[in-house]
Amino acid sequence: MVDVILTTYQGSILGPIARMLGQILEWLYLFMSKLGIENVGICMILFTFIVNLLMFPLVLKQQKFAKMSSIMNPEIMAIQQKYKNKKDQASQQKMSMETQAVYQKYGVSPASGCLPMLITMPILFALYRVIYNIPAYVTPIYNMYTNVAESVRKLGISVSDLSQMTNSKTYVIQNAVSAKSSALNYYIDVLGQFNQDAWDSLANTCNSKGFSSIADMVSDVGSQAFHINSFLGLNISDLPVVPFIGGAALSASVLIPILSVITQIISMKLSMASTPQTQNSDNTAMASMNMMNKVMPYVSGVMCFMFPIGVGIYWVAGNVFRILQTLAIDAYFKHTDMDAIIAKNTEKAKKKYERLGIDPNTAFSDVTKQRTSNINTTTKTTQQRKKVNRPKKSLADKDYKRPETNKKYKEGSIASYANMLARDNNDNK
Repeated sequence: MVDVILTTYQGSILGPIARMLGQILEWLYLFMSKLGIENVGICMILFTFIVNLLMFPLVLKQQKFAKMSSIMNPEIMAIQQKYKNKKDQASQQKMSMETQAVYQKYGVSPASGCLPMLITMPILFALYRVIYNIPAYVTPIYNMYTNVAESVRKLGISVSDLSQMTNSKTYVIQNAVSAKSSALNYYIDVLGQFNQDAWDSLANTCNSKGFSSIADMVSDVGSQAFHINSFLGLNISDLPVVPFIGGAALSASVLIPILSVITQIISMKLSMASTPQTQNSDNTAMASMNMMNKVMPYVSGVMCFMFPIGVGIYWVAGNVFRILQTLAIDAYFKHTDMDAIIAKNTEKAKKKYERLGIDPNTAFSDVTKQRTSNINTTTKTTQQRKKVNRPKKSLADKDYKRPETNKKYKEGSIASYANMLARDNNDNK
């Protein structure tokens, strides 16, 4: 059991998530095996759909916030335009207060759109770790390689020697080689990345050393690995063949990068179409995002040629799920009254303020003042002191000492805020 744990990813954040997802994949593989289907490619697709389906509520919440943002954006942009050329601290604070008032009006929080992403991103990264090194997480597949790994190790074949038998140089193999260890788990890490050519090379090496029985065992395990790794006639451990380069013939494996590009383009177009974008010529971030959305599908297509076919299948399956997910969310919002959602969110916000002891009908600027009571108290006290110390008109001008208005306060301190508010009050008198 310790050996199995050692081959898994041990990161402090992604590690526990990857092990949890690996347990789901193992249950799925065992269930499919009972149905007579021992195929990693099929399990990988089902696994990708199941994990993404579990994250669907978070994605739906994020899409709700996106829809709400498209309604709020005109008001928020109007506020930003209002304070566009005002860079002083007072104007920036007022802009922040008015923006927060818009969020309060619609009953949402600025963090509502970020939280689902912060939760889903680690899961997606951990999912990638599991897909990349399945034997580390699925015990039956791990056990399939155990006898071969032990026999090869006894023959004096090192992990580095095994890595030379395959053209695949994934990070799993690189980590195993860099460990410079003879632990069984590192042998299994490399064997799990083997394609058919690598298995044949290992069998020939065993024969050359005079161990034909081990060579037969290697061939048998290689056949089992090909069986469970075969998907639509492709070995998911192989790299896609770049056609017409180096004399390579056109292969069906090239369909994986093509499908990755096509499905990602469709997914992004549907996603952008479902979220109305506010036109803003000054928004360089939006322009950069649009450019990245146009380039990324082709980048992923190129990257598919650098990774085993199984990784490409994972990307395609994820894109297909997101296409179906976007269509489902669009259908949901077509039958959803956004005004009702806004009213519901506003009601929730009111209850939240009531629990905090704040009048829910109070304008957000007043709420902000209530939360900055120390500043207001300081301001009030300062004004009272000025009023008490103000000399009578009968005094001579030379006896009258004007309050200090040019005194320097530390930026960001309570005194600086009080002084600023006091100046505003004097200006408004």
